[in-house]
Amino acid sequence: MCAAIGGDDDDHTVSVAELPYTEVGLERRSRLAGSCIVVWKHGHVAEPTQLGPEEAAGYWRDVLAVARAIEVQFRPMKLNLLTLGNWVPHLHTHVVPRYADDPAPGGPIGWEAMFSGQPVDSELLHATAGRLRTELLGWPVRGGRPSLH
Repeated sequence: MCAAIGGDDDDHTVSVAELPYTEVGLERRSRLAGSCIVVWKHGHVAEPTQLGPEEAAGYWRDVLAVARAIEVQFRPMKLNLLTLGNWVPHLHTHVVPRYADDPAPGGPIGWEAMFSGQPVDSELLHATAGRLRTELLGWPVRGGRPSLH
């Protein structure tokens, strides 16, 4: 994950935005519309407990901004924030919108139920990423990676 920082779209995500402390990607294979991953971008850190107070506050501010953008754009019935790192030990949080018709409505959802073997249509993903970007940054960005710097 460290090597992917500063990159664009990849096999797993479509780039949404670069925020002050994180990069945001829209999951390509999620069954849950708007599901994003928020990745710490300032060097290798495995746990949020390794951040100083200002860095930790900034990280969680970015995560909450993404959660709010998903709420506005998709109106899920609930959001799950998953800060795992068991397989990929780099600080990241999955912001997972939950819907009444998702694979496990009203209960915990298994990893395998969240993801599909096939990616969502690329055109739809890029349109969704654009809507989230506009919500996060307040304006659309053309011809490059969006940034709050």
